[in-house]
Amino acid sequence: MSIAVNDAIDREQERLAALARYEILDTPRETDFDDIARLASDICGTPIAVVNLIADRRQFFKAEVGLGVRETPFESSFCAKAILDEDLLIVPDATKDARFDGNPLVTGEPHLRFYAGALLKTDEGLPIGTVCVLDFEPRQLSELQQRALRVLARQVMTQLELRRALRAQAYQTEVQRRLGIRRQAQATRLVAENEQIRLDEARLRIAQHAGGIGIFEVDIASGEVEVSEEFCRIFGLPAQRSYPAATLEALVEKDDEALRSDKQTRRTGTARLDVEYRIRRPDDGELRWVARRARFVMDPNGQPTKMVGVVIDISDSKQRDIRNAALLSLGDRLREVGTIEEALRIASAVLAQGLAVDRAGYSRIDRQADAFVVELDWNAPNVISLAGGKPLGGFAEILEKLANGQTLALPDVAQADWLGGHGADYLEHNVRSLLKVPVVERGQLVGVLFAHDSTARIWTRDEMEFARGVADRTYASLGKIGAEDEQRVLNQELSHRLKNTLAIVQAIATQTLKNVSERDAVEAFSARLQALSAAHEILLNQSWSRARMRAVIEKVLAIHAEPNRIAITGPDVPLGPKAGLSLSLIFHELGTNAVKYGALSNQDGRVDVSWTVTDEGGDRVLNLTWHERGGPSVVEPTRKGFGSRLIRMGIAGTGDVDKRYEPTGLVAVFRAPMSLIQELGD
Repeated sequence: MSIAVNDAIDREQERLAALARYEILDTPRETDFDDIARLASDICGTPIAVVNLIADRRQFFKAEVGLGVRETPFESSFCAKAILDEDLLIVPDATKDARFDGNPLVTGEPHLRFYAGALLKTDEGLPIGTVCVLDFEPRQLSELQQRALRVLARQVMTQLELRRALRAQAYQTEVQRRLGIRRQAQATRLVAENEQIRLDEARLRIAQHAGGIGIFEVDIASGEVEVSEEFCRIFGLPAQRSYPAATLEALVEKDDEALRSDKQTRRTGTARLDVEYRIRRPDDGELRWVARRARFVMDPNGQPTKMVGVVIDISDSKQRDIRNAALLSLGDRLREVGTIEEALRIASAVLAQGLAVDRAGYSRIDRQADAFVVELDWNAPNVISLAGGKPLGGFAEILEKLANGQTLALPDVAQADWLGGHGADYLEHNVRSLLKVPVVERGQLVGVLFAHDSTARIWTRDEMEFARGVADRTYASLGKIGAEDEQRVLNQELSHRLKNTLAIVQAIATQTLKNVSERDAVEAFSARLQALSAAHEILLNQSWSRARMRAVIEKVLAIHAEPNRIAITGPDVPLGPKAGLSLSLIFHELGTNAVKYGALSNQDGRVDVSWTVTDEGGDRVLNLTWHERGGPSVVEPTRKGFGSRLIRMGIAGTGDVDKRYEPTGLVAVFRAPMSLIQELGD
């Protein structure tokens, strides 16, 4: 065996011994290391970051972001190659690197492309692992990101050294003395590294502004916060090097104060590190959403000395989420309204709140009256309503813009010279910017959903899409309400004609059968006509679509008995027209028989009507029971008339009926599939 091979083996044994001394392998996850992995991912902008330790033919992840596992096969490890490099290994595109182009993690799932790893080295220079970042796309790291990765690697080693030192301190005083010296040296190194990070802020400014990321560092003892220029811009403050922490805390909205850090929570290390809250910027008074991500820097005794992190303005994405939720809620709310006024009131409020404007509403174009009529508007406090009509002539320029169906967005009315004198009218009513979404029917402009604000503003694409979404849902609701109004008028006319027809049938039957001696049959026929009429009336009130089971049963049985003698229980099932008519005739026959022979023929009897809907093999089935109690004893009749045959046919002709003549009274159980019960028919 050559000398070189022996040296390599000896070196590997030293490296493994050094790693073992830290007693870190196979330990649980810890926040300190998780924070470093997260910070590496945030700084380098990669989906994956790992604090990785290379043992004997295995690799162990002390912390990871984006992987979800604590180990991966050693043979496919990038980091195993990294420990052969001096300091930092960067693989911009693994498919073009001979060392990795055959790696199964590159050629197969998860198709890794980019790798950068900074070595974890002991004081003796022995590599024991890496702080690495990975991506699924080829990329490069800036000089600043490379430097940050090295700093984080040194932070990991500092943590490992501190932990080893603290473990040794518990065993002997002499070791404690030496560790004290080492901790002091390491603390000095930490201070130097933090100072270097602070000096690098100037180089970060361009990147911060491009990404909208502000950087801060709180000195916990003094309460001073060093901030970047982008931090100042986000918070609406004059650009300067530092601010007292209290100045920044005062900008947080009152309702969100519990989320901010303060002197006490920073000193104890209990401040929330990853939070989102609202601030009121002092320069323009605007309310903004800010996401803050921070970490504590500890001294050798484990006490927090600094709080460092970043802030990001997330107002746009937050507002987008709020608007999406508002649109979903608007659709649900509009489905329940029954009047145009109610629909417009809801839509106006949602539009105004979603856009944070002073006024929103709906205007109708009345061509006959030559008027532009504001039907209804929502107004912020101390903002006057514009409800009412104005001549169309004064809006000629705006109507021309809206006639083609395009949304009109004016960022500044004062700069829109084409408005002419009408621009002055807007300004007089404190309207500086406006947004209008037209509704066009058959090529004709018939209405406008509008939003007004007292300040000049650039309407974003998201805001315009939101306004169009509100308009689409509102116009659909208005169309539905209009159609329902027309349907009600039609139903009223149909109801009138049907009642006349049934009255004629009744009169013809009475006249034709007046000489019939069997008056029971005549009366039964007349009663059945009444039951049919009652069912038709219920269906007409439900627009010939869905009557409700309870309403049909109560309407029919009201003819036969007082409500206190009939108990009705069951879910309020909607019925199709066929089932509704069928049930009305069946319950008329049951009620008639109960009055003549059963529970309703005396003073004590009563009838229980109940139903349930069950799931039987994936099909929903209605189970309806008629149960008479307290009447005279009943027996099955020997003669079967039309009524009996009608009952045996079941609901909507299903024939699924079980009739039992029990000593306590008649029991009839009907079953029918819900698909048939709720069938609307042709």
